[in-house]
Amino acid sequence: MSRVRYKQFDQLSFSDIEVFSCLPEHPIWSRVAEQIDFSFADRICSHLYSGRGQHPYAPSLKLKLHIVQRYYHLSDREMEERVIGDLFIKRFLGVPVSFTGFDHSTLGLDRNRMGSELFDVCHHYILAQAKQRGLWGDNKDLWLVDSFPTHGAIAKRSAYRLIQQGMLRVVNPLKRAFPALHRQLLKEVDLHALQMKFPQKGTEGERLAAFSQLVVQAYGLLYWFESDSVRRLFWSWPRRDRQLASLESQAILYKILTQYVHPEDPHDPSAPYKRRSKSERPKDLILSSVDPDVRGGYKSKSVKFTGDKVQVVKSSLSDLVLTAEPIPGNEDDGKRLRELVEQVQSMHHVTPAAVVGDTAYGTGRNLSHFAEMNIKLSAPVWSQVGASKNGMRSNEEFAYDPLANTVTCPQGQTTAISYHSQEREGKTYKFTASQCAVCPVRSTCTTAKKTGRTIFISDYYELHQQSKAWNETEEGKAMQATRTTVERKNNEMKNHHGLGRARTRTRERRRRDVKVVCMVVNMKVIIKKIGSTTLSFIRKKRISDSREKSAHLAQ
Repeated sequence: MSRVRYKQFDQLSFSDIEVFSCLPEHPIWSRVAEQIDFSFADRICSHLYSGRGQHPYAPSLKLKLHIVQRYYHLSDREMEERVIGDLFIKRFLGVPVSFTGFDHSTLGLDRNRMGSELFDVCHHYILAQAKQRGLWGDNKDLWLVDSFPTHGAIAKRSAYRLIQQGMLRVVNPLKRAFPALHRQLLKEVDLHALQMKFPQKGTEGERLAAFSQLVVQAYGLLYWFESDSVRRLFWSWPRRDRQLASLESQAILYKILTQYVHPEDPHDPSAPYKRRSKSERPKDLILSSVDPDVRGGYKSKSVKFTGDKVQVVKSSLSDLVLTAEPIPGNEDDGKRLRELVEQVQSMHHVTPAAVVGDTAYGTGRNLSHFAEMNIKLSAPVWSQVGASKNGMRSNEEFAYDPLANTVTCPQGQTTAISYHSQEREGKTYKFTASQCAVCPVRSTCTTAKKTGRTIFISDYYELHQQSKAWNETEEGKAMQATRTTVERKNNEMKNHHGLGRARTRTRERRRRDVKVVCMVVNMKVIIKKIGSTTLSFIRKKRISDSREKSAHLAQ
């Protein structure tokens, strides 16, 4: 492969040097240029460009653009205007004063070209530079972990509109990408329900008929793609990327139909279709066909959100973000904790003294994994109080004997009757109805009328007990006290740099934004740790400094 040559702006005119030398040192960009080397981007992104034809802008230059854009939380068009009119940014980028070459589309195309993986690599390169300077990497460090919600850029739809949306996502791209297939589709498939509004004020029969008609046409659209004549034409599609996108859209539409719809009588082919009730719908529910990755989640018992969660791992000693990943909004926070920690370990060969998180991370599985890794996991243990639906007294009041495999209640009744759940990873012990019938405190222990009290005991019971005992020690309390500092970092990433509300669709694109924000917040930490503690303009410069700066710009 030939060597890639990038556009260079090393030779600035004397007028550019004069203008830039008259500017005071910028509190952010002047220090970033001194402390962080971005040239690594030219090497790791060289495979994205051809060695022939017009020279592209250097990846290091465009990486700076993405960082500046996220620092100020600007859109692509706002960033285009900012580059044209902001001399401090031009000096940081190393472009002439008269330069107006960046179009807003340059930013979007470059993000798509790089993808989240290369942005992640860039984040770790900057993190490695901080490690070389001794800002982090101590084996006595505590790694703090937490998550925050990022609201998705979607509008909530009813089941009727969601099905219409899914059908349009299948049909509309064919008009431009494969006109012959689109013309055949319009001739052979009835799609008039796509133009019909749901009769909200109609009778129950009219609403059922409209919904059932739409579902029939949606299934008819999917079955049409499976006919022999269409399959031959479809698989002759010259654009494989568009073909794959069409198959994905068909799969999304089919999944929406199976999640939201069921026939009134499964044994009668002519029976109308009905919407599934909320209790009948699966937990992993698609909420939008244009962003099928987005999910509904809970930040707390009373606070809902629609979008992703961003999990952040931060160094306690340095305040640097070691890694951050977007996950589905309905996923348990602790599910990927081991994966996040191992990612940082493998990239930088650093092991912390402990990982500190909240209750969501203190699962038995995580305690077991970190015990195998010889890393202390400091997190409040998941309570088992709510494990029994009929329970009113805390499970902690019941005595569990792991050797005898029995549970004894506060009134002295003992049971060995149990069954194991692989999904819940534990045993449920059952007291018989006769044992609970004569109990004087039955009314405050269980509401079950025909059965007795049930108690859930986790497979990780011993680890839970050890973790609870350690959390009560002075060292355990001190570790938990450090966890609150990650909340400030979450606030910075979420509210100051725009991760609280997603601007893009698909988790891949949101992951790119997360990685750029990681670089931005780490960049601020680096210049605070190494440079001056006061982030303000330096209006008076020493003469020797001015001469050195002018000589550097002239080279």
